Amino acid sequence: MKNYFLLLTILLAFSGCADLDEEVFDEVQVPDIEALLKNPTPEFLDNFIASAYAELIPNFTERNYFNLQESTTDISMTPTRLWQDPSRSDWFDGGRYVTLHTHAWDASEVTVNTVWTLLQGGIAACLEILDALDTPSALANPDLAPRRAEVQGLLAFYMWATLDLYAQVPYRDLSTGENIVLKDVAAIDEIATLLNNAIPDLRAKNASNSGHLFSKGAAKMLLARLYLNKAVYEDRYAGSFNFAGADMDQVISITTDLIQNEGYNIASEYFRLFDGDSDNNSATDELIFTVNCQAGLTCNRAFTAMVMSQGQYAADAGSFRGWNGFCTLPEFVDSWDTNDARIFEEKYPNEAGVIDPDTYKLNRGIQVGVQYGPVPVNADGIPTEGGTFRRDADGNLVIQELTNFLRDDQVIDYSKEVSLTSNQWAGARVFKYEYDTPGPGRWDTNINPVIFRLADAYLMRAEAKLRKGDAGGALDDVNELRTARGIAELTSIDLDGMLDERGFEFYYESHRRTDLVRFGKFGDTWTDKPASDANKRVFPIPLNALASSTKLTQNMGY
Repeated sequence: MKNYFLLLTILLAFSGCADLDEEVFDEVQVPDIEALLKNPTPEFLDNFIASAYAELIPNFTERNYFNLQESTTDISMTPTRLWQDPSRSDWFDGGRYVTLHTHAWDASEVTVNTVWTLLQGGIAACLEILDALDTPSALANPDLAPRRAEVQGLLAFYMWATLDLYAQVPYRDLSTGENIVLKDVAAIDEIATLLNNAIPDLRAKNASNSGHLFSKGAAKMLLARLYLNKAVYEDRYAGSFNFAGADMDQVISITTDLIQNEGYNIASEYFRLFDGDSDNNSATDELIFTVNCQAGLTCNRAFTAMVMSQGQYAADAGSFRGWNGFCTLPEFVDSWDTNDARIFEEKYPNEAGVIDPDTYKLNRGIQVGVQYGPVPVNADGIPTEGGTFRRDADGNLVIQELTNFLRDDQVIDYSKEVSLTSNQWAGARVFKYEYDTPGPGRWDTNINPVIFRLADAYLMRAEAKLRKGDAGGALDDVNELRTARGIAELTSIDLDGMLDERGFEFYYESHRRTDLVRFGKFGDTWTDKPASDANKRVFPIPLNALASSTKLTQNMGY
């Protein structure tokens, strides 16, 4: 029997990762993994491959990948929030959010290290599974081909994210077994090869569990994204990027194939993409690849709770409130057409009154100004966490002006203006994902953070056309998407407008840093952020990873 722990041990030492979940491998090593793979049940394969997905959950549902992709940009900030007593504050967290916002990080920054570790864990898990599937009996079993391709696609995804963020990808060559570090063109070529080899055997949309499994569509989205950003990956520190026509042709070809042949459709109801039941609602057909959150089993609601005040509640009789962290910047708020359906969706009037309790859900989108809502109270009518919402004599919810009674009891009045040191209510808030309450626990959620959806195929194709000089074709793609959303068409489009459109469509979906780098804007100034140099386009390699492998080298400027 092969020692399947050997590869995992090598990769952990290589990456500096010490936190991989080995439970699945413990289960399948006794007595003989090769025997188990000769005639595996679907349930066995699901459990065997689960470890390849495991690293998606902490990375894409907590404040990890999001922080590197959004908190470093012009659409997200987490201020240090002062109480009226200036000796007390929330969210300084050792300065991590200030460091990210001002581009002052170094190789010891906690989020830089956490994301690296999680991505290397994903790479290690995928390589371990592929090694187990690389036996004569496994290779001869046609039922294993889609699962092998699925893991190969996930491997390419983790490698792409590592390349995009850190510019270096620790890897074990699948043909030679050699531990290597891929950079630049070599990394691009290997990721593209993995995806192209996987696509013929990957499952189609109707077998992807509503986008929770890596499918043909996911592989094509990732391949298009790889070619769209290829000029950046080839020359990170360039004064301007050379977007080769051949690469843009690849983007156009791949996205056109996906749009026409994979069976996905643009959702007409934008915010349904971010509901707790997005894997089974009117918007499901747009979703290509998402993280599979299941209440009480996986994920937590940190991603949704961070956007709203402690005095706002999604449900009563529990701690279903906000944590008062994330907000967006005034520049982003000012860039919107307020008639755009993607900026706000009303679930109840934001004014004093009463509503049927069965209809209560939080309003969605970008929110500024005094907030109204129901207040949980105790038997004496005093606002209390864990209380039940105040009702009138007819049982209707009383909607009233909200105060943050868990802090200084001040009115929740979200201001557009914000700075890195702010009060409790500063900053417009982004209620993009639903704060669903499917279970009794304050952490329980069913939201499915989006990784790929069809709208990006349209906007990637539009951008590729624009970079090739086809502004008319680009405008057609942008307007096809806007029309599906019920938004007025644009009359023209240029690169600045394209970046704006991507911001309107994908805000708070962990696209922004990659987009700003590609459009040459990541080093710009914005609220409380000075200009930063080209070195910040990539993050440093963590120190423990450098100490574990002589094949890794520190990125320029760190």
